[in-house]
Amino acid sequence: MTVHLERATLTTGVPVMHTVNGDQVRAAYDPHQIEEAATLAWLCVRVPRLVRDGFTVTYATA
Repeated sequence: MTVHLERATLTTGVPVMHTVNGDQVRAAYDPHQIEEAATLAWLCVRVPRLVRDGFTVTYATA
């Protein structure tokens, strides 16, 4: 699976947003609310296939 990760300014209390489309997870996290490592751990809890199947991370570029 592939996690497409980007930083974004999100609403207070919403540190991560994500969608799952087949073997791709698109996620945005607010670095003022959560760190990248915690975001990936959160995604592994929400999308258990990431743990089962393994994943690679790609980063959005500006």
